[in-house]
Amino acid sequence: MRGYYGRPEETAQFMDADGWCRSGDVAYYDEEGKVYFVERLKEMIRCMDNQVVPGEIEDLLMKHHDGIREVAVVGLPHQEYGEVAAAFVVLKNSHNERKKEIEEELKSIVAGSCAVHKHLYGGVHFVDSLPKTETGKVQKKALLPQHRNG
Repeated sequence: MRGYYGRPEETAQFMDADGWCRSGDVAYYDEEGKVYFVERLKEMIRCMDNQVVPGEIEDLLMKHHDGIREVAVVGLPHQEYGEVAAAFVVLKNSHNERKKEIEEELKSIVAGSCAVHKHLYGGVHFVDSLPKTETGKVQKKALLPQHRNG
């Protein structure tokens, strides 16, 4: 790719001097040259000067709790830590009566499996559904105003 046709400013933002594109993704490659996607850079949470990958916490919760239908982890502003992880959870119908108990279970799962900067200091927030794009991708930024309003 040489850049955006007739748009040098956008090209300069997207490509560096060596021709690498700035995709906004965090990834790594192994000794065999295989590339592994980690997370979108804009969705990473910076807590206690450490990077937190939301997808790691989401996968952990989905794997270890059968009451969750969907979960999205986002960073919420925190005065002392910078940002903190918060889980927005859609429960399966059969588990709606146990919210307080499930909240403690989810916090315990993360606390027992993850480093301290990954704990759910932003809390567990139960929602009826997660906002999504037309293609079904969760719109995590849309959860932030929802949290601030209640």
